[in-house]
Amino acid sequence: MSAPRLVQQDELDELGPPRWLHDLRWLLLSPPLLSTAPGTFSAPVFAFSAAERALIERWLDDPATAALPEPSPRTADGSRRIPLGRWCERLIEHFLRHGPTHRLAAANLPLRQATVAGSDHTTAGEIDFLLTDAAGQPWHWELAVKYFLCHAPCEVAAAQDFIGPDGAETLESKLEKLFGRQLAHRPPAPWDGQAWQPAAFTRGWMFYRHGQPAPICPLLAADHLCGWWLPASELPAFAAARGSRAFRLLDRVDWLGSTRASAVLAPAEVATALQAQWQRPRPPGARRWPSALMLAEVDATGAERSRGFVLPGAGV
Repeated sequence: MSAPRLVQQDELDELGPPRWLHDLRWLLLSPPLLSTAPGTFSAPVFAFSAAERALIERWLDDPATAALPEPSPRTADGSRRIPLGRWCERLIEHFLRHGPTHRLAAANLPLRQATVAGSDHTTAGEIDFLLTDAAGQPWHWELAVKYFLCHAPCEVAAAQDFIGPDGAETLESKLEKLFGRQLAHRPPAPWDGQAWQPAAFTRGWMFYRHGQPAPICPLLAADHLCGWWLPASELPAFAAARGSRAFRLLDRVDWLGSTRASAVLAPAEVATALQAQWQRPRPPGARRWPSALMLAEVDATGAERSRGFVLPGAGV
């Protein structure tokens, strides 16, 4: 069979709000990935208050918001060739410039350090966002949008048990980077005169082995988004057991809120579509290939009912 056809952006926009607004809604209103309980981490995990959420929902539903310019320009063929993490940063920056609750002070600030007699500088990192809330409180946000597969062998999972789809990152390594380095950065001049409150702005999904109870992990928010994962060898039986449900093979750009951009696959077509994808050259953003691929399970109306990752091979 041929590879699933990606819907063009103009077709997608006819189905509802602009895609960027759909993705931004998910980034703003989906639950934090990490626990917001005080003392869990060395810096707080940010969560909007109920009053802020209400203001954000009204702003997102306002036709004037949908009429705002798109956060990132497209290429000549209508596609948006930008890494998923950068796309999320553009969306949050867009919100901080135009939204109703917080106001941007600076974004993507490079941090440089002198190397040779103060005449040469190298980049030591970057600060995602400096901003203020409605009360004037200064914040330093670091954005983390992550997807991990849980491989815990018991009822309680540790950070090292959550592994990225391409096996190149773990939750443990991400937490060390986020709280040990990124949120510890001090802003450069002229922003170094304020007491910026560091906070992690986290979103994403955790995926658990299909057919097994999900282990508990106190590092995660109690209401974090959950999906399933399974090896490719189990996919035909899994798909056949879903009755009248169909599937969409999601490109990385669809890993946020939207599942509308890819063709619908019947259960009998899913395994072949994934094998064809794995035989292609490594796509942008994948550090190891072949890596796990994401599927969304949809009902007859096209509404998403679940999502999960399929690992190449027999798995464990």
